[in-house]
Amino acid sequence: MKTKKDFWRLIGLSYLLIFSGIFLLYIAEDTQFEIYLLVGVMVLEVSGLIVVWKALEVFRSLEDKSVYPKQLDFLNKIAIKLYSDKKKSNIVFGVAISVGVLIGVLFVLYEEGLLF
Repeated sequence: MKTKKDFWRLIGLSYLLIFSGIFLLYIAEDTQFEIYLLVGVMVLEVSGLIVVWKALEVFRSLEDKSVYPKQLDFLNKIAIKLYSDKKKSNIVFGVAISVGVLIGVLFVLYEEGLLF
């Protein structure tokens, strides 16, 4: 049986992986190893998303889904509403990934001068 501690450990690990990938992306600019660093960024980001997915599975398996303190009870209600049902949480996860990809593509197009 998974615990809230396991859930928060996975969430922390996912943040670490995702922000490490972002940091590596800034380091990768204009170096001779740029392609290798970009592959590393992709690996870190995908790993972060996989860990988020595992944290979501842990959340669904918890008996007491109140993972936030009582002062932040509104977050518990939102989390229970969005992530307890597998179908609804898959939709939320898919929308979040799609919005992230869209923002990334628009940012790259803007930086390259192809947008505006």
